[in-house]
Amino acid sequence: MKIIKIKILKSKVNISLDNGSKLSIDKDTFTNFYLYEGKELSKEEYKKITELNNSSKLLAYALKLRSKSLYSEYKMREKLYQKEASKKEVDKVIKILKSYDLIDDKAYSLELVEYYNSLNYGENKIRTKLSDKGIFKEQIDKIKFPLSIEKKKANNLFSKLEKKYSKYNASQKKQHIYNAYLQEGFSIEIASEMASKIKEPNQKEELTKLKVDYQKVKIRLERKYKGKELKQKILSSLLTKGYKMNDILKVI
Repeated sequence: MKIIKIKILKSKVNISLDNGSKLSIDKDTFTNFYLYEGKELSKEEYKKITELNNSSKLLAYALKLRSKSLYSEYKMREKLYQKEASKKEVDKVIKILKSYDLIDDKAYSLELVEYYNSLNYGENKIRTKLSDKGIFKEQIDKIKFPLSIEKKKANNLFSKLEKKYSKYNASQKKQHIYNAYLQEGFSIEIASEMASKIKEPNQKEELTKLKVDYQKVKIRLERKYKGKELKQKILSSLLTKGYKMNDILKVI
């Protein structure tokens, strides 16, 4: 193949070959080869030029991504493969990024843990978040989650959850708070401990809530049931809400 035309533009160099093919390479690639009009290119030279050019483009793309956000190795590879790059090309770019500490899964994961701790996420939720970010399991397993920190985060959440479920009776409130802690990634032990902090209900307040729930349940069920069956359905519904049998019978 012979170079028949070279056109140097602002950000790239266009090269036309006598077989009708064209190359559009970056200036870094152009300066790495002694290219001029009339030069004969062997297949091997042509291959090296295209490989270096593709790597340069891929690296430029990776650096652009990295300038906007942090990436795990897995997620960066995923992005590069979307550019239809070969494994060899991707490995080369990843190696360069690592050499400049632009990809460091250990540092990235610790930064993420610090951020998620500030949001009061529990250990299990944080582990899931790290996995979603492309942090490899081997790295996640090395991270420590001290019990003292987990309990501190759980305590930070308590007043918020207690307020959120304040409209429920004591039994329901305990169950909702227990479930909420599990959803936030805390262990069963911590969820149980936090739910047990709910104080025993004030009898007067509990009866007031029971009366409100009784009316709601009655209105909903009496459209379908009557008499003894209605009473049984109401009783069953209120029991599932955590009210005591004696209190329900008093209200009914």
